[in-house]
Amino acid sequence: MQSNLNWDIIERPIFSNNTPLTNHKAIFRNDTNTLLNVAKTTYTPTNNQRFLEIVDKMQQITNFPIKCFDEFEGGKKVLAFLECTEPMKVLGYDFKDYMLIGNSHDSSTGFFIGNSSIMARCSNRFSKVFRQLQVHHTKNHDLKIDSLLKSFEIYNHERRALFNQMELMQKVYIDDAIKLALVERLVNMTLEEKLGQVELSTRKINLISNINSCIDREYIDLGQNAFGLLQGITNYTTHVRNNSQKVFGNVLGGAARMNQEAFSYCEALI
Repeated sequence: MQSNLNWDIIERPIFSNNTPLTNHKAIFRNDTNTLLNVAKTTYTPTNNQRFLEIVDKMQQITNFPIKCFDEFEGGKKVLAFLECTEPMKVLGYDFKDYMLIGNSHDSSTGFFIGNSSIMARCSNRFSKVFRQLQVHHTKNHDLKIDSLLKSFEIYNHERRALFNQMELMQKVYIDDAIKLALVERLVNMTLEEKLGQVELSTRKINLISNINSCIDREYIDLGQNAFGLLQGITNYTTHVRNNSQKVFGNVLGGAARMNQEAFSYCEALI
């Protein structure tokens, strides 16, 4: 598949009173001249050419076809998705998976690999970056990125472990108090709001109502358990939430943060 990442980064010095700063540099897109990052000179970025090279090599190793490429916040992060050819089931439900390969130009992350999944019955999307498959942009990062090409088994292990956790969630009953605590966390409810000392805004009332409706809808099919609770949140972030910038698989942004918060919450209940 042809990549739409037909641009790259360029590093330039930063000047103060016509004198270049020795400790910092700026990173721009070379096509639009958009500023992507101001970083220390020790920061060693991975350019798009190198990123595409790794994606191509990983595609050859896995035999996973490339689904698509995407970018976030004007190119501050770039992403590639390779379609897994071995679908997995969780509690009898089909999941369509994609190997996620990403890189940032804004210092927010390094080079990383993870998994992006779509639950076939409802198209709910959930993505997770695997901690063992991340490389920070330091001096020797290029060699470490090469080592990721030998990590296909680690990816498969982490992917299976992710779904094993979801299966364990199905055994955890969720009462109204546990559900309420997660919803309050996701909408950033203050202590005063929880105690009824401050009136909720109309926006927050609607937000809570929408999240609860999505959870209750998933409970009907999946049961009143932690797996149903998690899928209720992914249902909301996939189908209801108005995401300011859509990225394939809900990998980044507010939807991703909500999904990760819900997963960590449900995982802690196991």
